[in-house]
Amino acid sequence: MNLIIFTPANTGSAIGRMAALVTHELVAQGCRVTVVRTEVKPLLTTNTHDFGTLIIPWNDEALVLELILNADAIIYHIGDNFDFHEGGVRWLADFPGLVCLHDFFLGHLFYCWAEKYRSPAQTVLEHWYGIEAAGQFFGFPDGESFIEGTREITPMTEWICSQADGVITHSHWGCDRVLNSCSGPVRVVPLAYDAPIRAANASDTASAEAITLKLLTIGNVNSNKRVSSVIQAIGRSHLLKQRVTYRLVGAVSPDMKTTLTELAAQLGVKLLISGQVDDEKLEYVITESDVISSLRWPALEAASASAIEAMLYGKAVMVTDTGFYAEIPDPCVIKIKQTDEIGHIQSSLEALLEDQDRILCIGTEAQHWASQTFTAQNYAEQLIDAISHISRTTPAKNAINNFCKILQGWSTDGLLLSTDELIHPLHIFESINQEMATKEGPENC
Repeated sequence: MNLIIFTPANTGSAIGRMAALVTHELVAQGCRVTVVRTEVKPLLTTNTHDFGTLIIPWNDEALVLELILNADAIIYHIGDNFDFHEGGVRWLADFPGLVCLHDFFLGHLFYCWAEKYRSPAQTVLEHWYGIEAAGQFFGFPDGESFIEGTREITPMTEWICSQADGVITHSHWGCDRVLNSCSGPVRVVPLAYDAPIRAANASDTASAEAITLKLLTIGNVNSNKRVSSVIQAIGRSHLLKQRVTYRLVGAVSPDMKTTLTELAAQLGVKLLISGQVDDEKLEYVITESDVISSLRWPALEAASASAIEAMLYGKAVMVTDTGFYAEIPDPCVIKIKQTDEIGHIQSSLEALLEDQDRILCIGTEAQHWASQTFTAQNYAEQLIDAISHISRTTPAKNAINNFCKILQGWSTDGLLLSTDELIHPLHIFESINQEMATKEGPENC
């Protein structure tokens, strides 16, 4: 099978890292794969993950078009970061394919795309969400209010999924919008991810005799990682202030760094802010940590690469009981209720200090489950199966679309589209699709 995969390739992209793992597995399973990297133009010359195959830039239009026309299938990895996905958005509009959807909220991706295509963007907003919601989308004063004001009303999930022939995503919680907008097959497949081999028994590094607890948050430091709540939870407890060191590793703005530093000092919390580090240093700080905070509110992603990586390291991970994180088996993580976030973080950390054997038990359970669940082999097999499914359902979908266009051409007011004599014969395609679905079993979403 000859495949074209559109994905960010930059080494800073977790999606790129995942796509590289799956690409190697697809090649091992006998596929021919070409990777089209999708970052904005200034990033197209940066270092890439190891895909083990040819990588070309999305803006080499003649070569990309030639490859597409000779491909058996097109795969698009799409997430909520325009800098990493400009090329995917551009080519998906002209050549639908299988979308691997990494985020159920795509508001930032759409906002940046709309800066170049404001008129079509307005049409998309009005079509999916109505005139009132469309009028509000570009009017929020800051990033936090933008997320809060759009994540439920105008998440832009439908914008991407309606262009797809089929969708693979990585948890169930946001699937309703996908199913309502994608006319092709939709399935949930665990994200493929890995951790360094030498971290395979990393949980053994935690000591039952330890008198302190090393708590870690990794990734870009922003409000939805709940760092402020963690600091406040530690600051409310004399035990935690004495025995917990909280470290942040990842990009952080000067204003955010100042705010968190001042809060920690005010509450007497031991806070270390390391900023961005290289892969070797990141591996070291994860390995030496006891507990990793992967809290998110709101949770917008289909899966969390950082939480999965922490589990693969054998670490006890603290997560918000929402979205993807709620679907992780209870014994594998420490779930925090958002309704009493600070109090629940405090009591959970105190319980871990009183029973440090539990840290090892949670890490062991997490590592065992994650290593069997988030595999490149499974993801590649599911991709190939989804492509086969799409090849059987797309002709029926295209026929329906063509008939609808003809009917629209017959009637400017669209009334013919509700005439039973014309619509009823189209139900034959529903029967075909249902028969095919029955033969290969129900989708797992």
